[in-house]
Amino acid sequence: MDIFSSDVFEGFDVSKDEVEQFKNSHPGFCRLDMGRISQFLLIQLTSISKHRTLNSFSITDVIQELEEVGRGFKQRFEQFKHLPLKGLFKAHFFDAKFMARNLINHWGLEFENSPKFDSFLFRVIEKEEKSPSKFGWQGRLAYEMTVGGYEERARKNKRTGEWIIFAKHNNLNYYLCISRHSKSKQEDQEIYDFLELLCEHEYPFLLSSETT
Repeated sequence: MDIFSSDVFEGFDVSKDEVEQFKNSHPGFCRLDMGRISQFLLIQLTSISKHRTLNSFSITDVIQELEEVGRGFKQRFEQFKHLPLKGLFKAHFFDAKFMARNLINHWGLEFENSPKFDSFLFRVIEKEEKSPSKFGWQGRLAYEMTVGGYEERARKNKRTGEWIIFAKHNNLNYYLCISRHSKSKQEDQEIYDFLELLCEHEYPFLLSSETT
């Protein structure tokens, strides 16, 4: 039964039939209990796949790992620490679309002065003087800034992505939505208010004190 009005489907530019077809055909749902994936998340994933805004497998792969039906990689997740989201859980997913944002954050390129980036440039100059690159300093700079920067960020587990938000009930995960990282308590409250409305209609038992 649809719990969302046609306006919600239209807002994501998908139809109810498209959501149903995606639900029944996407390989990323293999071996998953579809009753624990919210209709809203299905709408989001259908829209993502249809409009190619992200790679939908980058999300379903994480869900499969959380359900331990994936390729064996143990997926990390965290519990929200502060109200109003405290009691819910988040798992990060990564997509190639986030690569530029990760590099900007890693090198502090949003700031007028970035000591980390300045130090990096001096290291590249020093290396080039001691051992000139066969592809020139431009190639070395590009490689170490992109590949080197991303690998360092990954080693420190600081990759920026987005969240899959889920709840736990009777030792089972209920996957509610994907969300951008919130940056304020007001944004946390907006996410919580929406999830409360979603759960009230689809998973009313998640509103119990045991879960929230």
